This record gives sequence, C-alpha cells and structure tokens, in this order.
Amino acid sequence: MLISDGIDQALKAEKIAKAAARRKQRKVLVLAGNSESGKSTLIKQFRLMQSSEAFAIERGSWKSIIYLNIVRSILKVIDIVAPNFNLRNPTDDDSQNFARLRLRLMPLRSIESSIIESLSSPIDIARTRSQHKYSGISPRSNGRSSERRSPRPEMDTEYDDVFVHPESPWQRILQTYMRTTNAIRTSTSPSGEQDGAMVNTDDPAVTLEACAADMKLLWSNPVIHQHLKEAGLFMEETSGFFLNDIERIASPGYTPTDDDILRSRVKTIAPTETVLPNLEKGLEWRLYDVGGARRQRAKWAPFFDDVDLLIILVPVSAFDQYLAEDHSVNRLQDSFEMWTELCKTSALHHIPVLLFLNKTDLLEKKLLSGVRFSEFLVSYGDRPNEPKRVLNYLTKRFIGMRKSSKAPSGTPCYFHQTSVVDRSTTQTVIAHVRDQVVMGHMRESYFV
Repeated sequence: MLISDGIDQALKAEKIAKAAARRKQRKVLVLAGNSESGKSTLIKQFRLMQSSEAFAIERGSWKSIIYLNIVRSILKVIDIVAPNFNLRNPTDDDSQNFARLRLRLMPLRSIESSIIESLSSPIDIARTRSQHKYSGISPRSNGRSSERRSPRPEMDTEYDDVFVHPESPWQRILQTYMRTTNAIRTSTSPSGEQDGAMVNTDDPAVTLEACAADMKLLWSNPVIHQHLKEAGLFMEETSGFFLNDIERIASPGYTPTDDDILRSRVKTIAPTETVLPNLEKGLEWRLYDVGGARRQRAKWAPFFDDVDLLIILVPVSAFDQYLAEDHSVNRLQDSFEMWTELCKTSALHHIPVLLFLNKTDLLEKKLLSGVRFSEFLVSYGDRPNEPKRVLNYLTKRFIGMRKSSKAPSGTPCYFHQTSVVDRSTTQTVIAHVRDQVVMGHMRESYFV
C-alpha cells in the first residue's frame, strides 16, 4: 500500500471518529450584545442543572470574589458621591459624617488591592472602563436610544473593572490565598497579636468584619441614596451587588450559598467553554460564552458553523444606559441592532434560537421607582409605564424584527422573560431548552 493511501485512510478514520464524537455532543453558543447581560450567570445555572453540588469545592474561591464585589461596590459609592460633600472643610453634619465614614473605610482599599494582587501573577488582569462609568448609567436626562438622543456629559471619574483569563487557575490561587489568611487569623492570640505582631490586616474576612457597621451606615444613609439617584445610578442593577447582605457576608464563618455564587461577578477576557457531561443522558453539552462588545463580535462567526442552539441575552433593565465603548449608543438600541443582524445572518438560519429578555426583576424596580421607559424609547409612546406592558411591548418588537428579517419561519425561535439569578424559574427554562434541542435532533434523525 502506498504511503499516500495510508495517509488517506488515517484521515478518513479521523473524520469518522470526529463525526461520531460530534453526534454525542450538544453545542450551545451564548451571546449578548452588552456587558453584564447575565451570560455568566446563565452558564452557572446550567452547571447547577447538571449537579446541585456544582459549586461545592469552589466556595472558597467564590468567597474571595464576593468579598471583592462588596468592597468594590462600597468604594464605588464613596467615589461617586464624594464630590457632593465639602471634604476640605466639612462643617455641615452630612459632610462630617461622610468624611468620618470614608476615613474609617479606608482599609477596604487595601483589601481590594490584596485580593487583586493574589490573582495577578499567573492570571492576566486587565483594567478597563467600567460598564457604567459606574455601570454604564448616565444621568437621568441622558442615555436615550437613537430614537431620542441628547448630549451625554462625562462623569469626572472612571471606575476600573477586573478581568481574569478563563484558562488561568484563578480559583485554585484564591483558595490558597484564603487558606493562608485564615491560617494566620486562627493562629492569632486573643489579644490580637501573633508572634509579637499585630493581626494580619490583609485578611479580607477580618477587615470586612471590622468595617461591617460602617459599611451598613454608609449604605443605609438616605443622603447617599439621594446623591446616587441624582447621578442616575442604580447600584442594585450591577452584577456582584451584595450591599443589602453586608451583615451576613461580613460575619465570621461566612460560606457562600449557591445564590451568592450566581450573583457574584468575575469577568473573563476571552471566549470560555463550559463542558457539561451529564446534562443529557449519553450526551455532552458544550457552552461557549463569547464577548459581546462591538469590537469582539468578529469572534462570533467561527462558532456559527457548528452549534446546535443559539442563546441570546438582552438586559431589558438597561433601557436608560449607554454602551461603555460608545456613549452615544443606548444599550437597548444596541440589542435591537444586534438581534436584527443575527436574524439576517444566513449561517444561523438553520439553528434554533432562544432569546432571553433578562433582568426583568430590575426592570420592574426601575419602572416602579419612577423612571419612565418612554423617555428613553420614544416609540413606546404614551403606553402605561408598567413592567408587564413594557415587557409585552419588547417581546412583540423582537418578534417583529425576527419576522421582518426574512429568517426562515421553520427554524424554532423561543422568547422568554427572565431573571437568570432566579434559580427555580431559570432552571425550568433550561429544562425546556434542553427538551427542545433533544426533540430537534430526534426529528433530524427521523426518530419522531
């Protein structure tokens, strides 16, 4: 037999083996046009769907991330509201109280640096402009869609976000870091000394416990909330928000719950693959999370040729926010444009699509607080500013764009109004997704 024949046979055998392996896989591409849309949370929900113990061995590392989330939220609040107080010569009560709290919370900056530095050696840490210049949210009079635009004055300060590379062992590193700080703490004498030295002030658990009362005072201060409201900021809308749980998280012996891990935030800087070997009997599910910022969308195309399901998340609560990379573009308007482009992409015309209108819980809170949807999406007109009416309007609009794009009517397309941090309802949706994908493959295989 000629060498070339042997090569041909080997290549043919490899192709057959790959095809057989592919038949045992379900590949799902998860996309979102904006940051903080809920992609990572949804993938965590898929993991919990496979196993209720999915996070059991990771709790130590997530604890560090949750500490970082709560510290950065407090520091963000301080930095945003500080210009509203007379800190050079604080004579009024509000300025004096804020200056006192800011000083007492200074140790949190050390904890922030300590946790980030514990990640930074083997892990690529990138800092970038925050999604809102503090969460992508503009002052209330701005952030409108292209249907009604107005100038957007810049805020004076930008807040950094922390990214980790998905292939780096950040969880193992953080667990080692937490074990080290815990060992130092447990070896400390009752007097707070260890071998003649003071207790380790870099232990995030110790510092958070010491600062808990002051963090609660800051967050419960109505003057602080008024200044945040005037800045158009909804801290509750940000990923990794735990300021309503300060006492619980800062208490000794805190262990993250599954819900805490779902709500926590750590951002990756590259596409990630999550493998779920047991989500469906005899089949392996692979979920691909690809960045959705405009400059990253060129990375989507290579995934289109070989996926079984496309999941798209739209954060409907972001109707009054702008893109971090382009402050002239409303986030909801960007989602409309992304959806239209995807519906027109011929490579996706045979792939079932699932659209999550996500963060419905935050949309409801925002509308009930008095923010008017029609101020940012003029086509909504004089319809009632009610969550149910707004969601129905958005659902119909996305369905209408799908139809007008000439996408094949025979390709399944499902719409769900969700809050992916809600475990029970989201897992019901995931079960529906799984069943629909299974039925689709059975039809293709002529089993039904």
